[in-house]
Amino acid sequence: MRNLGPTVTPRPPRLTRSAAAAVLLLALALVLGACAGELATRGEALRLVGTEVPRATLFEQYDAPLNAVGGLRPYTFTIVSGALPPGITLENGVLRGAATETGAYTLSVEVSDANLSRVSQTYTLQVTSPPPPEFLLDVPLTEVRGPVTIRARLKGARAVTGVRSVVTWDPQLFTLAAEGAAASRRDTTLLWQADETSLQVDLAALGTQLTGDVELYRFTLVPVAPPVRVQASFAAEVTTLSPDPARKHEYLTGIVGAAPPAAGNQSVPQTDIAPPDAPLELVPPADPEGSGRK
Repeated sequence: MRNLGPTVTPRPPRLTRSAAAAVLLLALALVLGACAGELATRGEALRLVGTEVPRATLFEQYDAPLNAVGGLRPYTFTIVSGALPPGITLENGVLRGAATETGAYTLSVEVSDANLSRVSQTYTLQVTSPPPPEFLLDVPLTEVRGPVTIRARLKGARAVTGVRSVVTWDPQLFTLAAEGAAASRRDTTLLWQADETSLQVDLAALGTQLTGDVELYRFTLVPVAPPVRVQASFAAEVTTLSPDPARKHEYLTGIVGAAPPAAGNQSVPQTDIAPPDAPLELVPPADPEGSGRK
């Protein structure tokens, strides 16, 4: 075999000093160009979306974000004129808290971004008192020929802890079934008493609060001489945990159903309920079903 001698690996050509400097400048330019691309504003301009905010309810928790788009995050929100209602603050672009006074509050909010762009928007925040709850009796609007079960409900309840109600009917048309009133919920307890013309029910929530639309209790009326139409009147005191002193006791009255054609000038007796200086105080009954007769 022929001896070809040691293998020699060719070396890459050496850059001249001027060529090396040119490569370094090119790399630096690429890096600076990338950084400049990140810092430059891209896409749409900074702006606040929408000119309205949701209405707030007195003493109830409120959260409403102000929506900024475009520009370069992070955003900074500042109130530049006007004022928020007492109890509401602006935190990181969110209106948050519980208003303690009603009214219309106008304010101008400015948002700025990382590019120091600025834009402002004017808002009006309405703070209103919550509507009172409604006490409802579900009665049929047609003639009945047999026992009819009536359900008592609250509509729009807010932090309700108890309800005292009196329901009255015409004793010539109906009598109350022997079982009286029964609670519709496991998280409530009630006491009831009745005579030939009326049923009083004192109901309390157990370790909870009644909110929204809730059924309270039910009872059955038996027609004396069917067919007849159901008509009843009611008065109710609703006790709540509202921080507003004016809302701790709501007093509601009404008449439901239709008077029977044969009733002539007969009218449903008027109901009565405890005055404001006699707040609802209930003692749970001893029976295990959560309802009892006083």
